Amino acid sequence: MSKEDILVSPDKIYVQDYKRLIAYKKSIELEDRIFELCKRFPSEEKYRYVDQILRCVSSIGANVCEGASQLYPRKYFSFLNNALGSCCETEHWTSRSKDRGYISQEEYIELSNRCLEIKKLIITYLKNIAKENK
Repeated sequence: MSKEDILVSPDKIYVQDYKRLIAYKKSIELEDRIFELCKRFPSEEKYRYVDQILRCVSSIGANVCEGASQLYPRKYFSFLNNALGSCCETEHWTSRSKDRGYISQEEYIELSNRCLEIKKLIITYLKNIAKENK
């Protein structure tokens, strides 16, 4: 922790109620949807595709939650950045799942649109933190 982090003024403390954040709510909806779709995946994919896609999609909401619970903007920014990466990884696994025929083209488009919406929200949060803490 840097000296700057320790001496931060009270108006720069960031703890928020993560349950009220739209990106958190949307990430939970996406996680639930992917969980339902994964029930149809072949059993041999349980420890490959299913494990990977469920890990990364659940990491989106977890990182938004953990970031919103941090005291300092830099930590919040870092966790949101991780959530963004997890969202992109989720897109990768949904794309590969479509390519292998585990989900339909329509389901893939739905999931891609949900990921895009979450990424836009997270990027907006990141921009706001950066702007407020110049």
